[in-house]
This record gives sequence, C-alpha cells and structure tokens, in this order.
Amino acid sequence: MKKVYLSVLFSISCIFVIVSEIHAEAPDTKFPTGVCKSNCTANEGVICLERGPCEPPNDALENAARECREGGPSMYEPVTKLTFLDIFSQVLRIDRDLPGAIDQLSYKQRYELESRLLAEKGINIFAGTNPEDSFTREELITTLKSVNIEDDLGLSTGLQNQSFNLHNEKLVVYSPVLYVDEGRGFELWQRKENFRQSLGDEKHYVAKIDDCNNARIVFGDNQNGKIPDVGARLKAGYKIMGRQDDIVTKCEIVMLLSNPAITKSLKDKYNPARPLTKANFADLLIEAMHLQKRMPPDYANLAPEKLYLLQTELLSKNGINIFDGSRSSDLITREELARVLYNYPVVEMIGASNGKENQRFELNNAGFAIYDLHAYVNEGAKDEEWVKRTNFIESSSLSKDYVVKLDLGNYASIYFGNGKQGKIPEQNSPIKVAYRLYSPLALLTEDDIMCVLGKLVPVAEAYEPPPPPFDFDPPTDGFDDPATHI
Repeated sequence: MKKVYLSVLFSISCIFVIVSEIHAEAPDTKFPTGVCKSNCTANEGVICLERGPCEPPNDALENAARECREGGPSMYEPVTKLTFLDIFSQVLRIDRDLPGAIDQLSYKQRYELESRLLAEKGINIFAGTNPEDSFTREELITTLKSVNIEDDLGLSTGLQNQSFNLHNEKLVVYSPVLYVDEGRGFELWQRKENFRQSLGDEKHYVAKIDDCNNARIVFGDNQNGKIPDVGARLKAGYKIMGRQDDIVTKCEIVMLLSNPAITKSLKDKYNPARPLTKANFADLLIEAMHLQKRMPPDYANLAPEKLYLLQTELLSKNGINIFDGSRSSDLITREELARVLYNYPVVEMIGASNGKENQRFELNNAGFAIYDLHAYVNEGAKDEEWVKRTNFIESSSLSKDYVVKLDLGNYASIYFGNGKQGKIPEQNSPIKVAYRLYSPLALLTEDDIMCVLGKLVPVAEAYEPPPPPFDFDPPTDGFDDPATHI
C-alpha cells in the first residue's frame, strides 16, 4: 500500500470517558486518570495515507491532510458535505463508476453525481442537499452505524497480561468483539468488565480505553483469564462513531478515512469488489481484450460453468493458457498474472528534467513489482540508456546513473544524482522508461489489477506461453529477482 506520511496537528481534548460497555482505565493502571500518553498531545501524530494497487491518489484526502498539518480552520471548523463526499467517494472506489470527464463538471454537478452513486449503494443522506452545508455528527453516525470494522491485531506472544491496541485513532468505538484462532479456526471469546471472577482456563478478555480514548484489548495471566496460545491469531470487530465533539471537522474525517481497517470495512460494506477467481479474471480479460464479439450472442444467459468454458477456450486461442485444467472458483496466483502480462512490456514517458539536483520521477507501475527495468534520457541527440545503481556512492559527476527506490506500497520511483555524485540530466531532457510488470504483493480483488488490463490487446498469431517469472534469465539490469523484489 502506498503511504504518504503527513504530520498532522490535532488539538485533542483528553477526557475520561466510558463508551457503551468499554471501560475507562482504572486509576491504578499505567495510564493514571487525567494523564495522557504522549501521542495524545497536540502537535503530534502521523497520518499514513495508503494507496493500494491500481488505486488512484485520493487528492481530496491528501489536500485535507495538508491543511490539518498546517493548522488553522480545518482543526475546528465543520467539514462541508462536498469535501466529505469527495473524500468518501474515493475511499469507496466510486471512481469506477464515474465518467472520464468528471474533471469538467462543476462542483455542484460532481456532488449531484456522487450523491446519486452513493444512493445506489444504500447511502441516501446526500441526495437533494446543499454541498456547502456542514456535514453533521448525526449524518456521520448514520453513515458508519451499519459498518462492522474488522481489525487484525496480530499474534499472541503467550505472555501474561498481553495488551493489544485497536487502531481506532482516538475515535469512539463500541460493541467490540474478539476472535482468537489457536489453530482450530477463529473462536469468539467473552468480554468481561475485569478478570476478578475469571478462572485460569476461561476464554475472557477485557476491553478498555485510556484517558485519551485509545481502545485496547487485555488478556489474563492463566490464573484469572486464559492466555491465548503462542502464535494465536487475534482479530477484533467493533463499530465506530467518530469523535465525541458536536462538530465534525475536516481533520476528524482525515483521521477516520486514512485508517486502513476502517476504510477496508467501509468498502466491503458499501462497494465490494469481486475476488480474483479464475471465472472473474476470465470476465475481465474478455472485456479488456475486446473479445465479447467472438462470444455467442446469448453468452450472458449461459450457465456459469458453460460460460467459463467458452471464455477460457477463446482466451486460449488468443494466447492466454493459464486456465487449462483449473476450476472457475480457483484464485489467480501472482505467477499466472505475470505470465499474462509478460508479452506487454510497459514503455512510458515519465517526465522531463528540470535541471535540478536529486530529481525524482514516479513510475506508473500501479503498485506492481517490476523487472527488466531500463531508463533512457534524451539530452538532444537520441535516447541513451543510463545505468541503474544501488546508490550514488561510487558515481562521479559525469556518471549517467540512476537509482530505483520502492515505497512501502511498492510504487517505484527513479532518482537522479546531484551533479557531484551522479550526473543531472540536462534541463528539458525527456525521461523514458521500459519495464515489465509482475504482480502486486497480494491479489485480493479485481480492483487490484483493473488499471493494467488496458495494456492487453487481442493476439492473432499462435502464442507460446513463457515460463513462470522465477525461471526467467536474470536481467542484466533492473530488478534482479522479480519474484521477491517487492
């Protein structure tokens, strides 16, 4: 997932609260009444704006986060319905249903369109409203109340009195549940106010909030409350209602809709994408390769298994053989996707040099691992391939070198030198790259690959399927190991 780190200033009033059945810390715990942990003070906090494979940047969210970082009205003034809807629509990936000319619409037309699309997803509170009105606490609660947040808490260490923080970012949570998988599948454990009456083998836990409204799950010590087995997987579920303030600010929306657990749950509730089964992938390929006209006229009315058979036969004739011997319900693997993409290397212009030091150019690799990377700079005569290096330590001022770096979301960027270590491309020199796509780190839904399928075109001639990527000869430059360089 792509992460853009933005320091955000928040004035957080740290108060002693009791939310539903989640109990505040007792005075004798490590968070005494009235004392806040350091991350609850003002002028602290880092927001990670995450972008998954094939997900376009959420410009409205990034702009709002920058405003929060800078302080000012965003910290205390109500957020407008328009701003919330612009951010929220992108989080739900409503962009899939928006026309290509969305940028040409006025803000009122955009708001009306987004309102209608959300109404089709079951959120009806925006239709017919004024986009410049404030987004109210009641409207936020209405939007969130039917969403169950699923939060992966990690693994048990097997130690006494383990504590796991929920990723609630000081937002008020309620109705928590906890599931523990000790090797026999997830099992619901029972929530208690404390462990005073719990026996050593009883599967109990306590849910607490500290003075700064950070929620956490606490386990026992095998005398009062069972300790989850070492390595047991822990998963929490809860609902969320935002903050306790009357006003919903832009900064609260940024904190809420930059939380991965919350945004995933919102999307799964209101706009889920199809999983990447072989049947769904075949559908996507038929559409991407414009092969619908080669299907029977009544193909939409065929039984699923009959349709899958016809689609895979057609794809095989056009060079896609990954479906041979598979079931429609099988999931696509990373290697199978890489085999499909192998014959479609990416060649793209990524910009022009501004003549300055340490220039950075992001590739349009959509969060996919890449290999066979080549970079070319045209300083007046022709495209000239520059040399990929691990760093600029041994580069001279004339060395035509570049460095490739991956962020945490696997989005790749090319960096040039500073003129002392690594030559600076001459001003206005076009920068071009060529590379092959492998796959995202994890293949979950069709959203993760939609943006690269437009690179596929029908193949008329017979096709010899390439070996899987891990059998490719190591490239002379670019990434050395496409299967693991992620």
